[in-house]
Amino acid sequence: MAGRLLNAGSILEGSDSRIHLRPAFSRDLIMLRELQRRCFAGSQAYGLVTLLVLYFWPRSHIILACSGERIVGCAVGDSDRGQTRVLNLCVDPEYRRLGIATALLTGIEDYFGDQFVTLMVEDKNAGAQALYRLQGYLPVSDLRNYYGRNRHGILMQKQRGASAE
Repeated sequence: MAGRLLNAGSILEGSDSRIHLRPAFSRDLIMLRELQRRCFAGSQAYGLVTLLVLYFWPRSHIILACSGERIVGCAVGDSDRGQTRVLNLCVDPEYRRLGIATALLTGIEDYFGDQFVTLMVEDKNAGAQALYRLQGYLPVSDLRNYYGRNRHGILMQKQRGASAE
């Protein structure tokens, strides 16, 4: 794989918690499924089978944000033909607005190192859209009913590197 090693380390230090990033291991998948259920409604949460497939898929990578042994965030990405796709990004509701999503997003971007990065976001998720825009993502396409009936998606893309400026 053309990926890079994850620079695991502290991303947030506070009086009550220390958050660190690390790659996912197979033993994490049950707890990761529970995180998905806390973050996403219904069918949007990845189940155990999906997580297993992504864990073993050679082009994908899962990065976790942890507070001690508790998984409080994750980013799932893959790379194909020089383009990274962020497939999933979530942070436990109790740990939001601490910079964890930004660190996870940067972690996936850096792991693969591709110039182009894409992701999908629901059109009603203004908070996520704002985060992605702050990180340099721009909307490039709308996909009707992407997340289900009357739940539309926005495809966003970022160009990294010197030529992106």
